[in-house]
Amino acid sequence: MTSVATVVVPVHDGERFLAGALRSIDDQALDLEVIVVDDGSTDASAAIADRLGVTCLRQEQAGPSAARNAGLAAATSDLVAFLDCDDEIPPGTLARQVDRLAAAPDVDVVMGMQRYEVVGGADLPDWAVTDRVGTSDEVARPLVFTGLFRRAVFDRVGVFDEELRLCEDVDWLMRANEAGVPVEVDETVARVRRIHGANLTYDTAGLRRAMFEVLGRRARRKQAAP
Repeated sequence: MTSVATVVVPVHDGERFLAGALRSIDDQALDLEVIVVDDGSTDASAAIADRLGVTCLRQEQAGPSAARNAGLAAATSDLVAFLDCDDEIPPGTLARQVDRLAAAPDVDVVMGMQRYEVVGGADLPDWAVTDRVGTSDEVARPLVFTGLFRRAVFDRVGVFDEELRLCEDVDWLMRANEAGVPVEVDETVARVRRIHGANLTYDTAGLRRAMFEVLGRRARRKQAAP
């Protein structure tokens, strides 16, 4: 029997948080296919996935986009979600998103909001300071990886760009917008995003470079369009 949805979890040396991420998937109380893609970890990440009984694909380290794409290629469900190994999905999130896509056949992606959780007193990266993380007026933003996707949408838009280490989600969303993909944003929190000092997004200079690259690619696509 095909699962209701597939959840793809890319991981590289994520043993500290992976079990919690996988438990949050189990807490969704749905029949879900879970695919962990171990992107060249040197720690116990793959062993944790095996112990918890989920499918674990192993590959040489190629980056988060390549890991997500590998999980997407292996997915057997018509609906796909992505969860970073250091994040969690609040209970009931996927059931709500599944129901929304069932009720709105013209919508291809349902995205939600994110809530930040600072772990162990970690220093905040620049973007988290801007978003006032940890304050009463913290800014919550929608995020591509809070979404539930119809798997077929990747046939229209393409997969995540494996050349991008950062901002690959922004790049995908821009391409989806250009392709006319209907995306709906739910104001409910769909991910708990942990800030712990080793997130890729601490590379603020890299984030800026990646954003300039993504914007440049968009401009070039527009120039090339008939």
